Amino acid sequence: MAINIPDTTLSTNDKRILNALFDPETLPSSVAQSKYAAAIDSSLAPHPSISSTQLSDLESQQNDIVRTVSDSTEAIDAAITKLDQIVAEWPNYPSAHVNRAMLRRMRIEASLPADGSQNVFTAPKPSIEALFTDLARAIHLSLPASSPTAPVSTYQARILRTAYSHRAYLYLKAVETETELNGLGKSKLEELASKDFAAAARYGDEVAREMSVRTNPYAKMCGAIVRNALKEERKSEGI
Repeated sequence: MAINIPDTTLSTNDKRILNALFDPETLPSSVAQSKYAAAIDSSLAPHPSISSTQLSDLESQQNDIVRTVSDSTEAIDAAITKLDQIVAEWPNYPSAHVNRAMLRRMRIEASLPADGSQNVFTAPKPSIEALFTDLARAIHLSLPASSPTAPVSTYQARILRTAYSHRAYLYLKAVETETELNGLGKSKLEELASKDFAAAARYGDEVAREMSVRTNPYAKMCGAIVRNALKEERKSEGI
């Protein structure tokens, strides 16, 4: 729903532009357009180099591994080891990377003290790098080779929206904990989160679509400017 613009000296055109900027339904960007983009083609084969039969077997095997996971670090470590074996045998199988990233994060979080004095980014640097590497690898393996804008299969879309959303979450977590990642501070991390949420939205994640709008640094900055301008306008008119 578009925002309500108070009665001020703003022109009709100004109000239309502001609504277009801050209403997700009319936002002139790939985020809004993702709802209508032909990014997913259900007629495509699930994976470009793994047969549907083999992919089904791998999915079943992987699901069995994930179902054994509990909150104990031992169970998580055992599941990661099994996924390591799948990745070694099937390096182009993206789902293993997505789930291994999830397990890597679970492993880090399971090791954190209960008093909240530490967070996922206080883990050793190699553990954080491995987590991001898995997500990046899953994305790389699932994007179409011909063109970034080419449609993907239903299976690839599922991997892409999961990996992009997970990575966006990590960027926001870094912002929340005031953590720099590879020298990147709050503003840049919010921008990366917004882009990843937008990418997840392109492949069918509507929650990510809304998050992309909310985390867009430019929109947030413009929103603050507009709110201050409207506040001053109401003051001048004695409202």
